[in-house]
Amino acid sequence: MLVALDDVKTSRTGTEGELSTGLGLILCREFIEIHGGSITVDSQEGKGSSFSVKLKKTGP
Repeated sequence: MLVALDDVKTSRTGTEGELSTGLGLILCREFIEIHGGSITVDSQEGKGSSFSVKLKKTGP
């Protein structure tokens, strides 16, 4: 299930001051969940964010 683009806001700016929709993170989350994984975030204002991704191992 992908997000409807009508629901995406551009109220935040990126690290270079560019408009940001957050669509990249939404797409990453969708891809990870479709493949049976999970994503978590630890965020501290003024310090940054750390993302952890867990995926199932397949194959030999």
